[in-house]
Amino acid sequence: MTPIVIDLEWNYPVRGKQPIEGIPHEIIQIGAAKIDMEANVTDSFTVFVRPHYYPKLNKDVQELTLIKNEDLEGAPSFAEAAEAFRNWCGEDFVFISWSGTDISVLLKNCRKFGVDTDWLPPVYDAQLMFDDMEMQEDRDWPLNYALYHFQEKPGGMHNALADVLSTVAVLRHLDLNEGLSDDYFRCDKY
Repeated sequence: MTPIVIDLEWNYPVRGKQPIEGIPHEIIQIGAAKIDMEANVTDSFTVFVRPHYYPKLNKDVQELTLIKNEDLEGAPSFAEAAEAFRNWCGEDFVFISWSGTDISVLLKNCRKFGVDTDWLPPVYDAQLMFDDMEMQEDRDWPLNYALYHFQEKPGGMHNALADVLSTVAVLRHLDLNEGLSDDYFRCDKY
């Protein structure tokens, strides 16, 4: 089984516009890294996704991610990006994400774009692992705090692959074997 750390960036309606039913957040970037059980990166994946429902990037999203509208021009559609990602994942893998939010957004995007979800594996919550194994305060810790706690530097500016690398840095300090063998840490709600 290959652990794959995943992070997504997404767009949402500009101020004054209502969200589209079934897709309040549209994925604009997928980032992922395959890791071994010591949280060493063995391969990585990143792709921009051309938005369909929210074609103009929200100003807040641009400021947070530094992704520009021009970056998404000519990018693959969600269905194309999801297929490339699925192929990269291979066989026998699980996802790890910082909270369950990303998998929820991924599921909604798959459903809205008619992309099959049967290939999606179990998803484990690194944020919950951090709280349970390290802090024990029953709260949702920001990724930046976990990095600070372990005196790790962020993986880069806020984008999908940078957040993946930051999550990997935190996972190096946790018991990944325990985390992936305990259903308590699962966050997938298919």
